[in-house]
Amino acid sequence: MMKPEETIKVSVLMLTYNQERYIDEAIRSVMLQETDFRFELVIGNDASTDRTDAICRKWRDTHPQQIRLFSRERNLGLIGNFLQTYANCRGKYVAICEGDDFWIDRHKLQIQADFLDTHPSCSTCFHRVINYFEDNGTKSLSNGGGQKSDTCLIDLARSNYITNVSAVFRKGLFGDFPDWFAQVSTYDYALHMLNAQYGDIHYINRPMAVYRQHGKAIWSMTGMDRKLDTALTVRELLIAHFEQVQRTEVCDALRNAHTQICLNLIRYYRQMSAAESKIRDAEERLLRYRPEWSRQELAAKEIPLKPTARERVMRVLKKVRGMVSLFIPLPRIKER
Repeated sequence: MMKPEETIKVSVLMLTYNQERYIDEAIRSVMLQETDFRFELVIGNDASTDRTDAICRKWRDTHPQQIRLFSRERNLGLIGNFLQTYANCRGKYVAICEGDDFWIDRHKLQIQADFLDTHPSCSTCFHRVINYFEDNGTKSLSNGGGQKSDTCLIDLARSNYITNVSAVFRKGLFGDFPDWFAQVSTYDYALHMLNAQYGDIHYINRPMAVYRQHGKAIWSMTGMDRKLDTALTVRELLIAHFEQVQRTEVCDALRNAHTQICLNLIRYYRQMSAAESKIRDAEERLLRYRPEWSRQELAAKEIPLKPTARERVMRVLKKVRGMVSLFIPLPRIKER
């Protein structure tokens, strides 16, 4: 047990809303961490209407010097809850564990904090996770064999490869959150991009957490068009941000990603026989960031590419792996 007067090295940020089925396991996985430093668990409960708050209070009352609970009187929404909870984190580093995810390695915090301690040029450390699709019981591993150990801001601008439950990062790198941050629907990608301005990103090829995907999760409940729109919006905000600080190469990478997401949205609309007005709006959105393209060039690029033989084989293998994963138990941290 760490002494109360010791400096807090890591703040574990946990956001929750109506997660009575999952929150106990999430908190337990944090409290079973074995470290040689003091860490705190900072919970932001966004005015849950189920038993989530009662479960959190029970844990807080058992560990009053280590768990800090902020129970909102009114629902702030994901971003509002995140910003207020983050502001109350006192650690040198911040780790994230959402209320429906959990950690499976007792040494996760120690491993990541040790790395950041010995690599001051690194802003963020993340690791492989187990994706658990609760509705059908299948599992998969994040970050395939092509994931590089060390990456940078431009790499992250090309695609988001950081699973939130795996991230530990230095607090306060960029000062106050920019005003535009309140406009994002999910905070993770924008947060990691802001941090990556000030240091490299390190990947640990070791599964140390479970990212639970289920029907009641905010992201899972969102339709494909909404997911693509969310991805486009955050990239548009980031492009504007990096234009202000004159990071042309970052803007170019973000713009390329924006283009591909927009094309996917247009193809999705056509596949779903959506209204022509939606397709036109998506095309206009793309052309705002690709003014050099003509309408004819855009029309040619909208045609879906046929999957290659390798892609077809990979899809089959993915289904097979999913079926096999049904027989593999989901790992958890066990009580000693």
